[in-house]
Amino acid sequence: MIDDLAKRLRAALADADGLPDHNVEFIESLVQAGEEQLALDTLCTQIYEYDIEVDNAFRSRLEELGTSLAVNVAYLLGNPWADAPGGCESDG
Repeated sequence: MIDDLAKRLRAALADADGLPDHNVEFIESLVQAGEEQLALDTLCTQIYEYDIEVDNAFRSRLEELGTSLAVNVAYLLGNPWADAPGGCESDG
């Protein structure tokens, strides 16, 4: 399972066009260290910060990884309506 997640993360990383090389290398080092959850979190954060275009197919792949790794991809990619990790629910 971990090997499959690592492969899927590396594929997503390869498809994140526009990400600076030093970010790619850092995220790859996280994958190599077995830190898949942190790697996906960092990848999504960097995609958002560098304003990288994410088509629906790529977003779906990231969200599938997020489901597997318990990472809130929608929130990290900038969806303000996604529940923030560790956030408080409002009583409205």
